Amino acid sequence: MPAPIWVAETVTWFRGEGEDAPVLQRIRGDWQLIHAMPPEGCLCWPGFLPPHEAHDADPAALPFGRFIGRRAILAEGVTWLEGRLEAGVKRQRVARLFLDGPPAETLAMAAKLAEDLPLLPARHGLAEMALAFTESRAPRARRIGPPTLAGAETIEPAFLAALAHLQDVLLAETPNCRLEAGPRGVHQSRVAIRRLRSLLKLFRPVVDGPGWRDWDARLRDLAQALGAARDWDVFLTGIGQATLSALDGDVRIKRLLTTATHERDAAYMALASLLEGEGFRRTIWLGLQLTMIRPSTVVEEPLAPFAVTLLGKRWKRLKHAGAAMKELDSTALHEMRLDAKRLRYAAEPFAALWPGRATKRFSRRLSALQEALGLANDATVARELAKRLAGRGAGGFAMGAVTGFAAGRAEGSRLAAMSAWKALRDAGPFWKGAPELKL
Repeated sequence: MPAPIWVAETVTWFRGEGEDAPVLQRIRGDWQLIHAMPPEGCLCWPGFLPPHEAHDADPAALPFGRFIGRRAILAEGVTWLEGRLEAGVKRQRVARLFLDGPPAETLAMAAKLAEDLPLLPARHGLAEMALAFTESRAPRARRIGPPTLAGAETIEPAFLAALAHLQDVLLAETPNCRLEAGPRGVHQSRVAIRRLRSLLKLFRPVVDGPGWRDWDARLRDLAQALGAARDWDVFLTGIGQATLSALDGDVRIKRLLTTATHERDAAYMALASLLEGEGFRRTIWLGLQLTMIRPSTVVEEPLAPFAVTLLGKRWKRLKHAGAAMKELDSTALHEMRLDAKRLRYAAEPFAALWPGRATKRFSRRLSALQEALGLANDATVARELAKRLAGRGAGGFAMGAVTGFAAGRAEGSRLAAMSAWKALRDAGPFWKGAPELKL
């Protein structure tokens, strides 16, 4: 292969006054309108932004940053860009690999390169990074929280839009899965994976084949690694800290928490190794290959009846558990928590099809039920974690204190969950009747 030819590259970004002012860029005298963030309702996959649009120079727009560097075409459809971002007095080195071509070939190439290189879809565009420099903030996450299917009419587009959203969320949150960053990144990454796996179950009519099962298994393994770190975070900041406070800082509880801290640190180290490895990169690229390269047969079934049937089944299962809630043991309560979680992850994206107070009320009360059942589960997990510390700085007194405190909290959480269930049952489902789609 001949040596690449390097070409100097300068890009300047401009913006008018106000948060809604468009972002313009100028390259070699050509002006373009760009989207620093994916527009609302745009099916935009991780690492991609909508195409730039030709635009006239805006005399009121002011420059806020620029890229100075060079680019080279390494092969057909493969471009390497390197240089620095400048925003005011700030400087940052950047490098990007751009792949252009048919999606199947491009994603296959990216996956192959990622076996040996730390290659992932870009989490931010260069313009957003420069804008963040100027405004002295971190670059915005392209998407956050649960997906919404507002405006979707058929199954296939709804499924793809939700997957694109959640893959962006996962890419945005995993860099924050560091001990020094606090527990938020681990929690949000875990929730994003739960929502992704829930979607794969929700939309089984359009998901089939070994590739999807492989991806689901990889997501499950990643969730387990995140769960190990999350469980110790919850133990230390929840029942562990509460037990220490209740016993006025007893030194025996402190020794137990010190051992628990070592366990949490080890879980974070194992997680960091996983997220920096080839396996995580393979998970990300496999997800994009499965979701971007779709078969030619598109499922055009209407979304609303599909949602009604699915939500009805999950509601019926939760009602069955709720009717016997007083007699449920800890294992059955855990299963009820999972039923509530499954219903919530289904209700979140479909809620936009039935806008209104009833939907908000149901969602709020379902969240309260899941929270109360989650506290009971946290207490059960805490007892199991405490047992693992036995003989490693945790004596009999500390073990008994923590497990006893956990048992008391579990019973209190059961009472709260019973109250939350009654409120949810009284609210009733929001998906009765035909939805009012607002397009």
